[in-house]
Amino acid sequence: MATTRSSPQRSRDDHLGREDDDVRAAIRFAVVASVAGVGFLVFAAIWVSTCSSTDIDTVACGAPQRTLLGLGAPAILLGGGVWAFIRTYRVWREQRTWWGWQGAGWFLMTLMLLALTIGFPTLAGPALG
Repeated sequence: MATTRSSPQRSRDDHLGREDDDVRAAIRFAVVASVAGVGFLVFAAIWVSTCSSTDIDTVACGAPQRTLLGLGAPAILLGGGVWAFIRTYRVWREQRTWWGWQGAGWFLMTLMLLALTIGFPTLAGPALG
């Protein structure tokens, strides 16, 4: 008696194992968005490091400015993540390779949470209290 092996069914839309421009574009987008978010976080950290605790310069080191500096990087990463999820839906509707965009969206959302939980309290500092 011959036995037949049944391979697991794979979706026709995933295009695994193929060179794909959609996946490359998603990776490129995730890298650019994460560099922009982390770059802003570094810029904000350098800016806030020039503020002293006794300095009352409201133009550069006031509570609203520090809050905005603390929320800048998470906002950039959130915008990138939302855009990647929108792009996921559009690519999926066109029946192209969508999973790269979804991965980029989750990566950017995770990075946004990290920037928010680690960077915001440090940058906002006295503005939180």
